[in-house]
Amino acid sequence: MKWRLALLLFLIVGALTGSAFAQPTTATRPEPRMALLIANANYRDSDVRLTNPVRDARALAEELRRDGFEVVLKENLGKEDMQRTIDQFAATVPSGATVLFYFSGFGIQVNRQNYLIPIDARIWAERDAQQDGISVERTLGQIHAKGAKVLLLIIDASRKNPFERRFRSYSAGLSATAVPERTVAISSASLDKAHDDVDANPSLFMSELLKEMRAPRQSTAEQVFLRARNGVARTSKGDQVPWISSSLTDDFFFNRPSAEAAAPPPPAEPAPAPARRAERPAPAPPPAPPKAASEPPAQTAQANPPSGSMPGETFRDCAECPEMIVIPAGEFDMGSNDTPREKPIHRVTIARPIAIGRREVTFAEWDQCVAAGACSYRPNDRGWGRGDRPVIDVSWDDAKGYLAWLSQKTGKQYRLPTEAEWEYAARAGSKSPFWWGGDKGKGLANCHDCGAPDGGSKTTAAGAFRPNAFGLYDTAGNAAEWVEDCWNDTYSSAPKDGSASTNGQCSLRVLRGGAFGNAADAIRSPARFRYDKDVRYFANGFRPARNL
Repeated sequence: MKWRLALLLFLIVGALTGSAFAQPTTATRPEPRMALLIANANYRDSDVRLTNPVRDARALAEELRRDGFEVVLKENLGKEDMQRTIDQFAATVPSGATVLFYFSGFGIQVNRQNYLIPIDARIWAERDAQQDGISVERTLGQIHAKGAKVLLLIIDASRKNPFERRFRSYSAGLSATAVPERTVAISSASLDKAHDDVDANPSLFMSELLKEMRAPRQSTAEQVFLRARNGVARTSKGDQVPWISSSLTDDFFFNRPSAEAAAPPPPAEPAPAPARRAERPAPAPPPAPPKAASEPPAQTAQANPPSGSMPGETFRDCAECPEMIVIPAGEFDMGSNDTPREKPIHRVTIARPIAIGRREVTFAEWDQCVAAGACSYRPNDRGWGRGDRPVIDVSWDDAKGYLAWLSQKTGKQYRLPTEAEWEYAARAGSKSPFWWGGDKGKGLANCHDCGAPDGGSKTTAAGAFRPNAFGLYDTAGNAAEWVEDCWNDTYSSAPKDGSASTNGQCSLRVLRGGAFGNAADAIRSPARFRYDKDVRYFANGFRPARNL
């Protein structure tokens, strides 16, 4: 009897031990992947019916399930249902999960905050959008607070919509979303720009996104979003350029292999070295021809851009530092035929992305330099106020001193933008005299005859007017801005690679953008002026640039 009991215990222990080895341990179990997709199309207080959101959401859901996501897909939700769905979803997010949130429908920005519009919203004023809409920033914070390891945000809501026309004369699109840590976000259009909703299955934005997610090459989420952005911009010929921001610190890959695919096949020859990361296997590339000894190594940083180099991404290098935004590489025609000093029109290539201050440097930012003892001069604000108004009455030499302080403080190379970089960033892809079109319009900039609140008699707070398509404020009017270049009367010998002109009248430096007291003709994107580099003037300020 005793030997039978001993045998039974041996078999039970053996079965349990074998089961333990057969099952994956918690340490090797892949991290959970969760996705919430909301598509709103049938808006009740509008005669506009959208066709793309639901079809796009269903296509994305199918792809995400193939990539190992547990997907919650909801369509045509009112305010209560939409908020309840988000709350319930957030409550189930475990610490360490990868979470994707997608919304397609109408969106509105109010006071630089973005709101997703439920189908039962009744919007006739900005306060209605705040009351009836769902805050993107609040939703991100809600999910982030649960300890998500990676947070992916996809927003397709930069559509021209019927609600906005009730209280605005223009389509404001969406503003930059303040993403929390470990987040990468993509929006279907540039900051503060809306696009027409063209019936397509899938939409252009979703088509490019799915194409990159399904690509056989192993790509990080940042690379997928960036290539999708470039595909949309290329196909639309620049009419629609998605916005991207990232604060990811770890790589994330959509196409995680299945357990079967991850298992190495029996080697036919001596086994190669094991893959470094089981979740990131990639098919072996075909043999490459041998490189010449002089060929430089591959630029890994370009293939996998670090935080701070994604086009459209905003950042600060320190709490007191100006907010910077990444401007993509590109080409443009610099100058105009309007005046001799703007001739000849010439093609310029900006070969690498750069970071430029979103706003002109403010008095508050300058005063930090004074408080640190690095800037000895305290400019006169003429009684208009300091704080968030652009610093004025500074010379080119003063600006260089401030930027030297920033460089020393952060360990980054801050500088003035070159004249070519400034015009490229100010145009933001436009070819018209002003970045918003061919006419000065009304209330679009701070200049003498632009319809500004104070009639162009003084500066306004930096960022008080709409930004351009690159997300830069006040490139037209407010304060004239110093750039790096020596003055030349024409562009006859101007560099074509985006660098600064270092020859010419270097005691004079270039100013761009015009100022509050100038007429509209002086705030055109190609307009340029000169001033003594060591002389201060109450209309002159600057914005920083930084190499990436």
